Amino acid sequence: MRLTNPLWYLAAFLLAIGSAMAGTAVAASAFDPVRDAVVTPITERVDAKSATLAVYTDIVQTERGILCRGRYGADDKGRVVIPDKGVDVIAQGDGTRWHLIALLEDGRDGLRIVCTPKDKRIDNASYGYATVTGYGSRVNNGRGIAYLGVSAAVVLAGWIFWCRRQARMQTRLKTPAA
Repeated sequence: MRLTNPLWYLAAFLLAIGSAMAGTAVAASAFDPVRDAVVTPITERVDAKSATLAVYTDIVQTERGILCRGRYGADDKGRVVIPDKGVDVIAQGDGTRWHLIALLEDGRDGLRIVCTPKDKRIDNASYGYATVTGYGSRVNNGRGIAYLGVSAAVVLAGWIFWCRRQARMQTRLKTPAA
């Protein structure tokens, strides 16, 4: 099939945009289990092996910058920085509105979570955690949908270019020189 009409480029563009939008929607649905999670106050070690560890606070302090890390091992010498999440996801639990502040996709067992403000001043906030399953797979599914769709659009655009180029070359060969 020869695609020589330039409007096929629009079809390739729409395929790329549509798949990126669908991938974004699937990836955004990864926050559903984070939103529905049961939040437990941080008072003990966390077992989050083969799950995603979400850390929440009851008081949003965006201007202070809260740093959360997990300590593990018998003497708490090992440290894992729990990356900040710039998305305000709210989970309800026991009458408290918990706001997501950090998310560790690959959790581990025996973590003692410590959250402190970067300015080292007194902190009145309470912190909690939840272990969530399915977050990483949904994010990867969304990425896969976007990558496949954009790749297919690039291949389609390349095929259109090649077909149009071949048609132009055949037209030149058939047209006598003046």
